[in-house]
Amino acid sequence: MKVILMSMWVSTSLQAITADEILEGFSKLLAIPTISGSTKLELIARNGDVRVVEARVYQKNISDAQSNSLFVFDFPPAVRGTGLLLHSYFDGRENNMWMYLPAVRRIKRVALESSGGGYFMGSDFTYRDLIYNDYNNKMGYELVDEKTIDGVDYYVVKAWGKSLKTQQEDGFAYILSYYLKENLFMMRREYFDFNEDLLKVYQVEEVIPLRPYVYPSKISMTNVQNGHKTIITFTEVNTEEIPDRYFTTRFLQNN
Repeated sequence: MKVILMSMWVSTSLQAITADEILEGFSKLLAIPTISGSTKLELIARNGDVRVVEARVYQKNISDAQSNSLFVFDFPPAVRGTGLLLHSYFDGRENNMWMYLPAVRRIKRVALESSGGGYFMGSDFTYRDLIYNDYNNKMGYELVDEKTIDGVDYYVVKAWGKSLKTQQEDGFAYILSYYLKENLFMMRREYFDFNEDLLKVYQVEEVIPLRPYVYPSKISMTNVQNGHKTIITFTEVNTEEIPDRYFTTRFLQNN
């Protein structure tokens, strides 16, 4: 009888909020109209060697269905002046990305709809990891658990590709995401491969409160299978309006 009652309590508790409500709450926390700043990527090999990449970053929400991002790289010298422009869509349209290569003064269109979008500047983050919300139209979601870790309460949501094609493009079978019960901010993701073994872990290390929004100012991605890790740190945060021209291929080439 005790086991039955406990199962009934867990079922009732999980039904008190839905996966869609959790995702919507998280999206609202991230919906900063405009934000810019400096970012540093630390690419850490298994043996401890560290490679650093630095860039200026600009991001603007154009509508509920579109967000634009611009990265202009300053370090190392070999990539100085390289630019990446992303137009991310949350309504089923394909995301667009353009890369400016200063060595040849040429803009290259990059396909984001294959191989998980490729890895961001050789890091453990794919481009799709950085525009995670575009999955809402391609992924299935289910609230599967509630957990308390180090005294903090979380909702655990499972996400998986609705089609085999989506799963193959993403490069993983499913994700478990941990959302704070306190405010629905997502603090952790665990990616599982097609053998259902843990592949990599995304962890929010620090946040910036920009009421009513929350921005992850330091995040890490650890590939537990090869021991490589990337840390992204965001500084010099500015929320002043960014002109629309920043998110054009013309500006990309002339930044």
